Amino acid sequence: MKINQSGRSMIEMLGVLAIIGVLSIGGIAGYSKAMAKYRTNKIIDQISHIITNIRTAYTDQASFIHLDNELAIDMGAVPSELLVENLANNAAGKLRNVFGGRVFIEASSTSGSGEDDEVLKDAFVITTYNMPREACMSIATSDWGSGSSSGLLAMHVYSRMNSKADPTSIDEVIDAVTKYDTGTIQQGSAIAIPGDDKVKVPLNVDQARTACYCPNKSICAVSWKFY
Repeated sequence: MKINQSGRSMIEMLGVLAIIGVLSIGGIAGYSKAMAKYRTNKIIDQISHIITNIRTAYTDQASFIHLDNELAIDMGAVPSELLVENLANNAAGKLRNVFGGRVFIEASSTSGSGEDDEVLKDAFVITTYNMPREACMSIATSDWGSGSSSGLLAMHVYSRMNSKADPTSIDEVIDAVTKYDTGTIQQGSAIAIPGDDKVKVPLNVDQARTACYCPNKSICAVSWKFY
């Protein structure tokens, strides 16, 4: 009887351990999804915060001239959690999102990239890099400014092939969200224009899936241009 009882107890114990293992795996998966959702919402909140603060600070200004990361930080337009703390490594003005990707703020022009000093810097561009596809799709399908009062000129959703290298310039991004009069979309890239007949803000889910094509080691990035 003792031998039989011990055998049943061992089987029962193995069953309990199996159940605990299944629940643990499910819990980890659920936690991972919850954290990804949290980080995505965090990026949306942070970018919205920056946009609102910059537009408020420049309400009575005719130009966004000299606006960049450092100036945005100095005037308190950037949430503190985006700041890179290690200033010893020349990190002044560097911003990183919750996925570890760089964030850039730069003055631009409604009629072009604004690289020429003589061009009126009447717009600005915010770019955030290094996001997983799910986060990119969620961001792309959020309403960043379908109304005229939002100040949104264009949103550029695209894939970058180098997931490790930090971008050193966003000139090409500024050009991309400026040179199109109408929205365009293709695999790995979309430029959405508020009120556009083809690709407008926000993207629908199918458009976001096409634009946020970040396979393998690619990463997703999103840029917004506001005036």
